[in-house]
Amino acid sequence: MIAAMAAAPTPAAPPPPAAPPAAPAGTADRPAQPGARPGRLPLLHSARVELQCLLGILLVGFVLGWITGMIAVLPLVAALGYCVWLIWRMNAVVAWLQSKPKVATAPPSFGVTDALISGVCRETKYSAKQKDRYKNALKQFNSLAAELPDATIVINQHRQIRWSNPAALSLLAVHPERDRGQRIDNLLRDPAIQAFLSEPTGMSDLEVQSPTVPGRTLSLRMSPAGRDMAVIVARDVTQRARIREMRRGFVADVSHELRTPLTVISGYLEMLREDANLPHDVQKALGQIDQQSERMRHLVDHLLELSKLEGNTLADNEGEPVYLASVIGTLCKSLQVDVPEHEFVVDANSDLYVLGAPQELYSLCENLMANAVRHAGAGARVEISWQSTPDGGAQFSVRDNGPGIEAHHLPRLSERFYRVDRGRSRNSGGTGLGLAIVKHVAHRHGGGLTIESTPGIGSWFKVQLPPARCHERRDEGHISAAG
Repeated sequence: MIAAMAAAPTPAAPPPPAAPPAAPAGTADRPAQPGARPGRLPLLHSARVELQCLLGILLVGFVLGWITGMIAVLPLVAALGYCVWLIWRMNAVVAWLQSKPKVATAPPSFGVTDALISGVCRETKYSAKQKDRYKNALKQFNSLAAELPDATIVINQHRQIRWSNPAALSLLAVHPERDRGQRIDNLLRDPAIQAFLSEPTGMSDLEVQSPTVPGRTLSLRMSPAGRDMAVIVARDVTQRARIREMRRGFVADVSHELRTPLTVISGYLEMLREDANLPHDVQKALGQIDQQSERMRHLVDHLLELSKLEGNTLADNEGEPVYLASVIGTLCKSLQVDVPEHEFVVDANSDLYVLGAPQELYSLCENLMANAVRHAGAGARVEISWQSTPDGGAQFSVRDNGPGIEAHHLPRLSERFYRVDRGRSRNSGGTGLGLAIVKHVAHRHGGGLTIESTPGIGSWFKVQLPPARCHERRDEGHISAAG
């Protein structure tokens, strides 16, 4: 009947004013059309139909009033009856909306209320489709996440677990259902993991032993995800860790085995070179052999040092105070004797010290300063700085005005045996391990190595150390020296 009334400009017979007219049966037929959206009248068209109905009722009231001589009363009664009918229809719609609206239970309607019901039905159906779509997407995501070999845990800003996949149970003993809502730092009590969770997200990775399987090594990484959320991914890297340990052990064993024959060769060479009766050519050959054996000894020493440094990070309170200003002064005096043509400029804070391993920090300074002397060229200017940084840490830097290094070499410069100019590096006596040692010492002390260089201008090597390791004395002053 809705369609019939929409087609006619005015209703054929208006209802009596004393009682609301019977509603059209258009909406009552909705259950017979499951899934359909009957009464799809646009709002403006429905309002026009509603207005036409009101005008028709008023017209009938005027006609009846003119006939009966009650022209002032009957139109008013007709309008009041229409308002009562409209209120009744609106009340039925409100009651329907408050009772989980469904197409099958929609009340009889007409005009504007019919358009309202049709809109609600349309949006309800669309919402149901969207809900089903989201449910399917979530189901698909959960099934895919369940197949991931890496443990994945989502936490909020309070470190409460919001979601985890089944792999988190086998790798971290975090149950997807039972532990939801628990604080992850209450479940994973390893001090290293506790410190890792306190760091800003995405700053670093952590390798720890699995709390569920002894001997299994996990790599943890935390990344930001959405608003006030973070994702922790734990990956099984046991095989990689074993290979790394095997390589480290192999290098250490080979280096130890090479030390003995090199010591014997050096002893015999020294004895032979003391014989003044040997021909000049033989003496020259023995000198070259001695030079290469010495280079091999340095190489073995560096390999052994690297094998000790790898993978062993110092605790924040581990180590002893090391005043690098004193170390820098000692090294400068030694280098000034070896290369008097170089100019050394030192800017070091004698009050500033770092908590760490003295021999390793000495090796760090020695390698960077010797590297600058070796590659900067004759008569170069070498600037050495040891100062605190605004964040409370400290920076040791060595800058030279040598030939510089092209940009594409910089990312690999601290790799083992990487050389920018292989022939020149070997002739200068380098082993190709100095910067690798510097990088590992810096990492072992919680810092890092950065390199800046411009061809034709020079290079700048900087080692940053964290605030937890750097402290300053207050009883002595700042020193600035030039040599």
